[in-house]
Amino acid sequence: MKVSKLLDGLNIVRFDLEIDFEANVKDINIDSRNLKKRAPFFAFKGAVVDSHDYISDVYKSGIVPFVVAERKVEGVPTVIVEDGRKALANACRNFFEKPDEELQKIAVTGTNGKTTVSYIIDSILRAAGHKPVLVGTTGVVFGDTFVDLDSTTPSTYEFFKVLKQAVDAGVDALVMEVSSHALHQHRVNGVVFDVGIFTNLSGDHLDYNKTMEEYFEAKKILFTPEYSNVGVIGIDNDYGLQLFKEAEVDKISYGLSPKAEFTAEEIWFGLDGLKAKLVCPAGVIEIKSALVGLHNFQNIMSAAAGCIMLGIDNDHIKQGIEELKNIPGRLEKFERSNGAYIFVDYAHTDDALQNVLEALGSFKEKKLITVFGCGGDRDKSKRPRMARAAELDSDVVIVTSDNPRTEDPLEIIEDILVGFENADNVIITPDRSMAIRQAVTMAEEKDIVLIAGKGHEDYMILGTEKSHFDDREEVKKYLEVSEC
Repeated sequence: MKVSKLLDGLNIVRFDLEIDFEANVKDINIDSRNLKKRAPFFAFKGAVVDSHDYISDVYKSGIVPFVVAERKVEGVPTVIVEDGRKALANACRNFFEKPDEELQKIAVTGTNGKTTVSYIIDSILRAAGHKPVLVGTTGVVFGDTFVDLDSTTPSTYEFFKVLKQAVDAGVDALVMEVSSHALHQHRVNGVVFDVGIFTNLSGDHLDYNKTMEEYFEAKKILFTPEYSNVGVIGIDNDYGLQLFKEAEVDKISYGLSPKAEFTAEEIWFGLDGLKAKLVCPAGVIEIKSALVGLHNFQNIMSAAAGCIMLGIDNDHIKQGIEELKNIPGRLEKFERSNGAYIFVDYAHTDDALQNVLEALGSFKEKKLITVFGCGGDRDKSKRPRMARAAELDSDVVIVTSDNPRTEDPLEIIEDILVGFENADNVIITPDRSMAIRQAVTMAEEKDIVLIAGKGHEDYMILGTEKSHFDDREEVKKYLEVSEC
């Protein structure tokens, strides 16, 4: 690709005359530790590392023709841009031939519900005859292809690379979870989504955003003309109401609030799913779903409203909602032969845990047993809040480990215990496998067990090492033992 094409559309401040815009480049360099030949190096200030510090060494390697950076480094041919991250995103988009232009695009952001909403939209699009690519917490999925990811929203280079791969395979729509980190870091800059969806906002990632206001401002980026054409905004929470007032794009509201433009009536909930009538500008859609709980019904409203704004008809929205039977690690249900229900869910914030426990608690006939922990090297402020959420709606609470990373698991548990009013009644079992075994084997007829925090994840991170661990496999293992 010619340099001129690679840099097309970048906000260039100035450049050194020795840079040959008619020359060809083979790739893009981002990592100074793993340089590719005939590929310019893009520097930007990261959350921890500023790659501008490595520009001189990178150029001395002799294989980097020039750099793109926010400031000039003497002796290095440089294209200076206003924002290094935006420049990188646009260059990656150019390098992979703007694959987003071939697709209908819908993005989902918010603290909780992103994955569930994305899966519902994916199912609706499939029902309508589309071939979507799904990008989010559970990875990238299109057709029979699965690509694992290290984060909810992939790195800029990885995103455009896999999107190009999906387009070449024939996909015609993109359904994407977009995290606050990704928005703040402009990882998908250059892509303008047809529809941006906001689910909700509650305390999480405050290790990165520092305050709820910063967290909100990061989410709000999606609802600017630079990123979306239309906003679909849940207004059942204060941040949603604020966003609806401040969003810079055309928008529609959804929720159970009487102020919502897209709402519902005649809602029924059970452990086997839910039924309702969705009331929207396009008419009434009667739906039933295998998903459990009020929070999942709000996710359904979110997805349906988003698809209406994409132009999907009511019949296909109904079909897509009803055909989706399960979402990986989102209230995945297992049963003991004695009639106890066991659920595995990704709830790893206090708000998500509270929503799930309220949903399950409304069907409780006997005990509700909750197993949870908190991740290490992450937002510590939510640890006592998680405890309060668990204690409020549970009859038995087992506190355990959940990806402690480089922190001491027992110190994380101590931080959690501070949030309990009566910590003496809490069962402390640091070994997560043993904690799951305790919960499954103690569950009696009509009890409900919630294993919260990891959901679809199939690993445990101890120190810097990742080893295989899957809550769902553990549940199945101990179900087999208890039935013997």
